[in-house]
Amino acid sequence: MSPFNPRRALPPTLRRWGRTAYEVARGSVLDAADWAAGRRPPPLTPPRRLWRLVTNKSNDFHDSGARLREFLVANGLRPDHHLLDVGCGIGRLAVALTGYLSPPGAYDGFDIMPVAIRWCRRITERHPNFRFRLVDLKSDRYRPSATGRASAFVFPYPDATFDFVVLTSVFTHMLPADMGNYLSQIARVLKPGGRCLISYYVMTPERRVAAGAGRGAFSFAHRGDGYWAELAELPEAALAYDEPDVLAALEARKLKIVEYFPGEWAHTPQQSQDVFVVQKA
Repeated sequence: MSPFNPRRALPPTLRRWGRTAYEVARGSVLDAADWAAGRRPPPLTPPRRLWRLVTNKSNDFHDSGARLREFLVANGLRPDHHLLDVGCGIGRLAVALTGYLSPPGAYDGFDIMPVAIRWCRRITERHPNFRFRLVDLKSDRYRPSATGRASAFVFPYPDATFDFVVLTSVFTHMLPADMGNYLSQIARVLKPGGRCLISYYVMTPERRVAAGAGRGAFSFAHRGDGYWAELAELPEAALAYDEPDVLAALEARKLKIVEYFPGEWAHTPQQSQDVFVVQKA
């Protein structure tokens, strides 16, 4: 008989919120220690207590943002482009782009977390061509008190506005109806020939075997209606989609895959996601 573990005796939801509370408290302690020691972070660095909202403690805010910026540049982003950041979080990509996008280039981002958007508006104070919106959308994980539905949400921008749209770790937390609507909105707001970067957890038969054997970061053992979930009681915590469903959803919106970068999540503890670069016909 294995020894009693009080942490494992808790429901998964309580364990997850406990980990989040720990990371926020840990970030607050590190922020206070830096302040007491006179260490000042680079400009537009959010307090580390907020980093847990969008990343894990092993990822540096500025380094990860710079890597994403360079990836976008390598895949077609130009300084004069107008970019939309869907699920902008605490501005990781925005801060990294402040030295790259220059008028007429511009950045728009939206998110459902009030604390994230409050922080991001500091970026607008220094860079007026960077704008942020709070949207009232319900998420069991990130904003359970909201009333709006992602499946019916209309992006608050005119048709054919953006040269580039970015969604990192958004569809990995969205149910099929929500994802389908967002893809339709992306196709609407992209200019003809515009590009979009999207990350997924893509399930294939080979990955199903690997995940079931416990070799990856997730098992995705719970089958839902059109998706695989890591946690049955909270599917939005982490979702995977079957590869044919992803390809069909993109094709239906005339979003052509121009690059595909497989992640390592199914075979290693790394949570690296599958990345598509798609282009509007």
